[in-house]
Amino acid sequence: MTETWTLPGQIAKFAAERPDRKALVEMGTDGSWVSTNWAEYWDAVRGLAKALIALGVEPGDGVALIGNNRRDWVISQMGISAAAAVPAPIYVTNTVEQVAYIVKHCKAKVAICDNQAQLDKYLAALDQGLIDVEHIITMDPVQSDRELVTSLWEVIARGSQESDGEVERRMAAAKPDDLALLIYTSGTTGVPKGAMVTHRGIEAMGQSLIETYPEMMQIDPSRYVSYLPLCHVAEQIFTNFVGLRVATETYFCADLAKIKDHLVAARPHLFFAVPRVWEKFEAALTANLLSATGIKAKLAAWARRVELQSFKQSVETGVDVDTFQRRLANKLVISKIKSAIGLDQLLGAGSGAAPAAQSTLEFFASIGIPIHEGFGMTETTGMATANPLGKPRFGTVGQPLPGVEVRIADDGEILLRGANMVSGYLYMPDKSAELWTDDGWLRTGDLGAVDEDGFLSITGRKKDLLITAGGKNVAPAEMENHLQGIPGVGQAVVVGDRQPYLCAILALEEEALPDLCQAAGVPAAPLPEIAVDERVRAFLENRIESDCNAKVARYQTIKKFEVLPHMLSVEGGELTPTMKVKRNVINDKYKAIIDGMYASGASSRPEASQAPPVR
Repeated sequence: MTETWTLPGQIAKFAAERPDRKALVEMGTDGSWVSTNWAEYWDAVRGLAKALIALGVEPGDGVALIGNNRRDWVISQMGISAAAAVPAPIYVTNTVEQVAYIVKHCKAKVAICDNQAQLDKYLAALDQGLIDVEHIITMDPVQSDRELVTSLWEVIARGSQESDGEVERRMAAAKPDDLALLIYTSGTTGVPKGAMVTHRGIEAMGQSLIETYPEMMQIDPSRYVSYLPLCHVAEQIFTNFVGLRVATETYFCADLAKIKDHLVAARPHLFFAVPRVWEKFEAALTANLLSATGIKAKLAAWARRVELQSFKQSVETGVDVDTFQRRLANKLVISKIKSAIGLDQLLGAGSGAAPAAQSTLEFFASIGIPIHEGFGMTETTGMATANPLGKPRFGTVGQPLPGVEVRIADDGEILLRGANMVSGYLYMPDKSAELWTDDGWLRTGDLGAVDEDGFLSITGRKKDLLITAGGKNVAPAEMENHLQGIPGVGQAVVVGDRQPYLCAILALEEEALPDLCQAAGVPAAPLPEIAVDERVRAFLENRIESDCNAKVARYQTIKKFEVLPHMLSVEGGELTPTMKVKRNVINDKYKAIIDGMYASGASSRPEASQAPPVR
């Protein structure tokens, strides 16, 4: 009988094969780098597993887990899994009530957290009678007079004294279709759903990426920076599903503000980011490039132009462009930019969770960092399609991964099939049934099309479709993508359901203000002032016409817009923790602004019926 592939099983394997090699790296409180080798990693995982068993955790029990990315987070996850229990991760931004929902829904009797702030959420939920946990384990030493609160390393020390027998028995008994991990959907509507990720699905996900990108996976050791929330499936893919197949050295960054320090220290071979993170990098780099003057500015512009043209030619022809000009541009400019941000050894850059703006993709391609967009969701254990390494086809999310099938339904919905699909939603049989078609295909809720080469394009979300007063079905994602390519525009939300025309709410990116001010010909000023500057509005109006309205059908054009003096945020309730827009919240929170754009019609100007302005 073949032993089931599991994440903790891989840690045990690497502990035997390469005990002294680095596995986990994080920054200590004094700024130094602290490493944990594979033997130490497995010892901690095994110790926690034995301790959890001693605390009464049974196979299949849910164990709640909340905290920022760090070594002790993955030790906790793998310890839970080695005990044949089920990790149930929670976002650190969740409220007490949201935390309590997941703890109660997964029926956790043990809950793990990182610091005092998250401990306080557990205790508040406990005191309010929202949860009924028996033990709370904290990664940081905290001050608490509650008997049920214990520090992680104290628990691991206790467990290390126990026999290995029961852990070994439970790990050996694991079956491919056993529940391995719960990933709760953040969702834009309704309560979170616990997607049931299996050992089979995790193995299939990791293996398909290794087959897709063999050049990238053969580096030993490969290096990776883990900073996106580990309770999201995207971070699980690269930190664990792939990282524990190829023995990656994983650097943990708990604070996004310190990501550059981590990138410079790690020099990762792979870097994955959601579009919002790529946009922030773009804004910062653009500001630096704009500060250059004279010959340096001209040299940088020339080098980026050469690199972008060479990249596009390589993609179009399928043959790498290796000209003297490109080598010179790389030597004089491109390599220096990449080295300064710690991406000079990068083999692959990825993006997902939402579409990246074409302008952002071209910006990074111009500095020698082509971004590979892929498509997937929690329910596909992460990814279903990916672009070929080094030759991504912009505007698409690539081709199906090995073992994944894609079908477009009659209504345009993308349907998927493969071993990496989840088994359903925990304790939600009705919702689980809604996931599948009668003939066994997973419904994604996304709309798309497949070209003659098998590349998939996402055209929108079924639930996001706007139906105008004229009866036109409009997927807002296409227009929003165009709008977010305008200098200074960090976020765009298109509205217009049951209205005679479409409007947009624009949020300006503070880091991109230098670029916006230069393009609009206005002096630098604070964001609230820029947001109401008539010259800026005139610039945005012109760019909306040229960059968006000129590229879409007439019924998709933006007739009016308003500018927010701030970005949409998770804290403000407008975004999910994975940076997806909550359209229902936007419609409610900015109702007065939206109503104002429709109060007086598209325009009072006589020519409005032929060419309505965007204001």
